[in-house]
Amino acid sequence: MIDFNTTEYNNLKISTLKRMADYWLRQFLLNNTKQNAYKQIKCPIKNRYFKPNNMEASHFIDRSVMATRYYLDNVHLISKQSNTWDAQIQVEGYKSKHHKEYEEMLKFKLGEKKFEELLDKSKEITIFARKDYIRVIEKFRNGSTKTPL
Repeated sequence: MIDFNTTEYNNLKISTLKRMADYWLRQFLLNNTKQNAYKQIKCPIKNRYFKPNNMEASHFIDRSVMATRYYLDNVHLISKQSNTWDAQIQVEGYKSKHHKEYEEMLKFKLGEKKFEELLDKSKEITIFARKDYIRVIEKFRNGSTKTPL
């Protein structure tokens, strides 16, 4: 069991630090996303409200790309309905229905220029060391709005 609140990082494996960084990113998003009167969050893709436990931190650029894994323009709270189920529906020219709708939403939200910048950023080669994960954990845990990278 991982203690996500620990600040004793020295004995933790890199894989544990990565899980902690992912956890704190999701917590940051949950804490900084407006909820309606029923404590629900609006999915920007489905344009419907869902309970927080039905929202996932979804990456437009795959989370295996470290240059954008913790980049706030790339990660959004998206409903499980879209992130899990619509991701299984194939759409020609896209990886899935989810990816098509995510791209459309991001182009609208960010604008074409920032969207292209996100794609360019995803081409950067980035390798995380232990200190990088710790920096991300601390920034998101402390509620920093600055992009960690």
